[in-house]
Amino acid sequence: MPMATNYLNKQNHGSAYKIMPTEPHARQEYAVWGRSIVKNYGSGKRKFQVLQNLDITVQRGCIYGLLGPSGCGKTTLLRCILGKLHLDGGHMVVLGNRPGAPGHGVPGSLVGYMPQETALFNDLTIGETLKYFGYIHGMCKVHIQKRTEFLLNFLSLPKQNRLINTLSGGQMRRVSFAVALLQEPELLILDEPTVGVDPLLRERIWEHLINISKDSEHETTIIITTHYIEEARQANMVGLMRNGKLLAEDNPQKLVDAFKINSLETIFLKLCHDDQPDEEILNCNFSRNAILNSQKKRISADKRTVVNETTPLIGVSGNTDDYDMIPPNTQMFDCRCGCPSLKNIFAQTVKNLTLMKRNIGFLLFQFILPSIQIILFCICIGRKPYDLTMSVVNAETGVIKFSDMFLDCLDISAIHNVSYKDMSSALESVREGKSWGVISIGQNFSQDLLQRFTNTKNISNTTIKGSEIKLHLDMTNQQIALTIQQSVMLSYEKFTTILLKMFSMNPSLGQLPVVLAEPVFGTNDPSFTNFMAPGIILSITFFMATGLTTLVFVIEKKEGLLDRCMVAGVSAFEIMLAHVFTQLIVMVVQVGLLLVFALVVFKVPYEGPLIWVILLVLGTGFCGMTLGAIFSAVCDNETSAIQLALGSVYPMLLLSGIIWPLEAIPEWMRYISMCLPMTYGSQAMRSILSRVEVGIIWPLEAIPEWMRYISMCLPMTYGSQAMRSILSRGWDITFMEVWRGYLVTFGWSCGLLAIAGFILRIRQ
Repeated sequence: MPMATNYLNKQNHGSAYKIMPTEPHARQEYAVWGRSIVKNYGSGKRKFQVLQNLDITVQRGCIYGLLGPSGCGKTTLLRCILGKLHLDGGHMVVLGNRPGAPGHGVPGSLVGYMPQETALFNDLTIGETLKYFGYIHGMCKVHIQKRTEFLLNFLSLPKQNRLINTLSGGQMRRVSFAVALLQEPELLILDEPTVGVDPLLRERIWEHLINISKDSEHETTIIITTHYIEEARQANMVGLMRNGKLLAEDNPQKLVDAFKINSLETIFLKLCHDDQPDEEILNCNFSRNAILNSQKKRISADKRTVVNETTPLIGVSGNTDDYDMIPPNTQMFDCRCGCPSLKNIFAQTVKNLTLMKRNIGFLLFQFILPSIQIILFCICIGRKPYDLTMSVVNAETGVIKFSDMFLDCLDISAIHNVSYKDMSSALESVREGKSWGVISIGQNFSQDLLQRFTNTKNISNTTIKGSEIKLHLDMTNQQIALTIQQSVMLSYEKFTTILLKMFSMNPSLGQLPVVLAEPVFGTNDPSFTNFMAPGIILSITFFMATGLTTLVFVIEKKEGLLDRCMVAGVSAFEIMLAHVFTQLIVMVVQVGLLLVFALVVFKVPYEGPLIWVILLVLGTGFCGMTLGAIFSAVCDNETSAIQLALGSVYPMLLLSGIIWPLEAIPEWMRYISMCLPMTYGSQAMRSILSRVEVGIIWPLEAIPEWMRYISMCLPMTYGSQAMRSILSRGWDITFMEVWRGYLVTFGWSCGLLAIAGFILRIRQ
């Protein structure tokens, strides 16, 4: 339908303009139709109105130049047209339907979008970039190749196997333009497409835009923003925008004729001077936009309606019954919430795998890093300390010296003796850090010890004290102090056994009456490495998986890639699923190497079915990936995302019973611990591998009771318990401690994945 004739007629009796247009009812004729559009940023006192009751009409098959200074709202208006921003007021129809409506191709394949930034994947080639977006738009390989060859030739681009990061800035912008043109969309939105482009190429671009807008088979509507105001003369329509309002909207030549000024830039300058902050500019094309000098009210064409600043203007005719009156806060809602598109997920997955292949060195590092961590753990953690220097003060002077016999029984691999003559010098050596403690033996040790064994009825306290071996230890290092205590006690037990045999006495008299019988699970000499291994395996997997996904959305958002993909019709959930599928490949390799080194090379015992170990570790890793996805969705830059990821490590370790048992934490904090993804997982792992119902590194029973509830809310608490149960107890999925670990891990994974998708949806 041809555009209705419009004109301005200044009234003799007043300063208002009379507008006499004809308002069409069939908006199917228009590519973009918007009325009383309002868009605000912020809220409350910080609320800022970017678009102020703006009207816009773009006919199908025309080139519409949107002109205005930086910050006037051009990009915001384009994002509203693309369905990426919700309107706070007014109505908009794009290509016959609301942007984001179910089944509508906006955002999607009906629209081609070139943002101000290049928004390209630097590690892809030109051909791979076009193929990626072609797959998203549902194009076949033959069609993609045909369009690629045409666009490379038309835009004077290098060969399609050139990497994007090797191109110049101008070449990158041309590739970005090629992406927008690829699927021959009905609506083409170009944000500053000719910046940094050679003048001859700029002329060719405009010729092509004019040709495709007139093509009867593939009629294309083009909205273009540019700083080159005179360049917009080639457009069929121009909209002059300032402070969120269209000051004028008409054919460039008609504007020149109306103002009798040859320069569009001068016309725009005059309109800006005439525009006042408190005036309401009436949109015409000089269809709908007229210039108001200082008037406070307008009169409609038929003089029946007086329009002031508070009167909404849907159309000059006043008809609104042909539009579904949808509340402004819901009009732009993205209803595309059906099943994920397999073609979109496939395109994203192929792209992600290609990017991984480009960074093969970093990929190999990701593969081996968990293995390096488990190797260092098995080598450095849980082994008994050895060659510990002890100062010895042996004051015994008799002929028979049982003290020498005792000192000979000490484990020389664990304790290295250094003799001192007096107690003061021995203690000084401890204070100076030369030894870990002092072994002190009295003058009459042998005689008093014999009296202690043979004269039990009339023994004096002096005799008892004289038969004692005193330890003065440096207790600042608990593990070393406990190792020395255990070694001395075992040496003393060995010494008394030899001594009792010498006097033909029953050597069992020297042993404690408390006997450690055959253990139900594990061995009588458990390894701290074996105890910690289930939790460490899960911790490494969880936090490495978190790191895999922490930066994926941040980088794409920062470079404009996420926005461009979503305008092409890809949902945030599809992007997230593709990243998860891709990173699962990395995680499977990581977990495989980690378990090989832990279970095969370092022989961490596992009594339960190996399949349950593998599934639990993979489930915990998937849970970590979903947590990383949340960090990536929330953050806008790499620094904050990395800080969030690193900041989650210690709270998770401390509250999951990894460092200390949950049973030792306050009761109210246990509930938090029980909700964490690794708490029950580590318990399940231990139940499979061994028999230890405790936290990952230290038992939950050791932490205050109120803290246990916090620990129980963490993702790894029950997971580590399940891991221990599988490895050491040999339990399978039928035991509660095992299936509880899987259940909590699965619940956290689903919850975190849903939250990440929701945050991405809201932020976009």
